[in-house]
Amino acid sequence: MVTLVNLRAYWRFVVVMRQFSPLIVAYWRDRKRYLLFGGGREVDTETQRERAAILLDTLLTLGPTFIKLGQLLSTRPDILPPAYIEVLEDLQDDVPPAPWEESRTVLEDELGPVDDVFDDFDRESISGASLGQVYTARYDGDPVAVKVRRPGIESLVEADLRTIRWSIPLVKQFTGSGRAFSLENLADEFAKTIREEMDYERERTILEEIRGNFADEDRIRIPDTYEAVSGPRVLTMEYVPGTKISDIDTLDDAGFDRNAIAETLQEVYLQMIIEDGVFHADPHPGNLAVDDDGTVIFYDFGMAGRVEPFIQ
Repeated sequence: MVTLVNLRAYWRFVVVMRQFSPLIVAYWRDRKRYLLFGGGREVDTETQRERAAILLDTLLTLGPTFIKLGQLLSTRPDILPPAYIEVLEDLQDDVPPAPWEESRTVLEDELGPVDDVFDDFDRESISGASLGQVYTARYDGDPVAVKVRRPGIESLVEADLRTIRWSIPLVKQFTGSGRAFSLENLADEFAKTIREEMDYERERTILEEIRGNFADEDRIRIPDTYEAVSGPRVLTMEYVPGTKISDIDTLDDAGFDRNAIAETLQEVYLQMIIEDGVFHADPHPGNLAVDDDGTVIFYDFGMAGRVEPFIQ
């Protein structure tokens, strides 16, 4: 198994370098006025956006691991300029879904025949994620959201993590010392979080723990889970739709107080980190919504962390 992962990693390294080479050359060209020598040159915001769009396409082409990496980079202004962040934010929502047959295979391996287990199951996913996707269904008469991990993702992720680690010394040549340090930290953080995020049993356990910590808090809503139809690769949750938290016009039209929503999030995160020691670690706009009554809804606890008592 280790040998196969290594072989796949070598091949992926070649593929990744080939995909990224135009961006590497362009970035180097920005740093040197005459490619190999001379001072730097100014790159306007529009050029940065164009290159960010190329980076976005490259990440999508390279698949789930690199899509997840792009999602993480979209939250790291210490590594990327604002224009890149703005373009990569599309990865928070717009991720190509896996074919239904692949998801069906995972579902039936974990739970049995889909139509026997669920009252109804919509074959069109409502949300594509880097490591899986979400479908709507009905279980015991309740509307549910079913998160399904992409098949065969484990070996691909392990190969890609090695590829990323091998690529860092090269990438560091094109970044300043501060960003090079951030890249090394990002690689370590990314390897840890993506492995944890592939374990849906871990996600369900943490979701339930955080949900219990806020059992008496009516300003937020965390979906309940269904243990009987969940497992390491499938997570079935209460279906709770809402307005995306960054959809400001819709929130304003509905008369919601955005200051109050922001204060709720601030207080909730302070409680999670300082009092409870376990927190939702992926609060991008794709994972936060507002219910019709103004309640803040939390989705996707795949990225969650714990805080040591000393840090608290």
